[in-house]
Amino acid sequence: MPTVAAHLRIAVALALAAAIGACGAPPVDWSTTRSFTLPPARLALSADGTTAPDSLAMLELRIAAPAGLVCPGSVRLARAGRTLYAVWWAPRPDSGARLLAAHSADGGASWSAAAPVDTLDRGVTGCRREPAALAADSGTGYVHVAYALQAPEGPGLFFAHSMDGGISFHTPVPIFYGERLGRTSVAADGDLVVVGFEDPNSRVPRIGLALSRTMGHIFETRLLPVSDDNGAATQPMTAVRGRTIAVAWQQRASGNASPTLAVRAGVVH
Repeated sequence: MPTVAAHLRIAVALALAAAIGACGAPPVDWSTTRSFTLPPARLALSADGTTAPDSLAMLELRIAAPAGLVCPGSVRLARAGRTLYAVWWAPRPDSGARLLAAHSADGGASWSAAAPVDTLDRGVTGCRREPAALAADSGTGYVHVAYALQAPEGPGLFFAHSMDGGISFHTPVPIFYGERLGRTSVAADGDLVVVGFEDPNSRVPRIGLALSRTMGHIFETRLLPVSDDNGAATQPMTAVRGRTIAVAWQQRASGNASPTLAVRAGVVH
């Protein structure tokens, strides 16, 4: 089980890595941000910046529920080859929650035993929390999870991954800390892992990015701004292929304005 000391030791290591990385060139060469009319359905994003209806979102409505207690609406899916992966929040009697994961070889008709991703939640919101984000890389066999959590040392954005196809997960690492626990997204291809997030510390809601070039072992870039301050930016999506990445989000210029879908693509150095 992850410990507070482990969280803190890793936080120091990440801070040092970020300080070293900040001395070089900008980590991403971005293209111009494009805006589209926001469609009503959930979307899947490709690394070239195109979108399509999210087939896994539709599958979430039809799969068998993982064993045990499951917070309604918290199941998120990822696919790698013929294997389907799931992550979800399981409520505890003390109004906290555990983050669990499982995998399925039959399209979600049945699931493996649940593997704990993070059990250190100290929140008291029960199931009133944002779903975790999940990505599975068929090339490496890694399974990556990003999520917001009220940890013993404070609230923040955390990351955990499995190196054995979702059977077990390594000790979670904090990407950063912040009071507002928002939505996240994660994508991976080989050694590059991309985590998009709603920045919990910005004055205007905006989207940021964390980058790992080491399969999620260390995040060399943790607070890369992606959206600007011209309106509220929420609900991030990420995609990666090779060194090309794309980030999309919901943009609202003012409280009464209709939201649009903003998309930005780039190449990671």
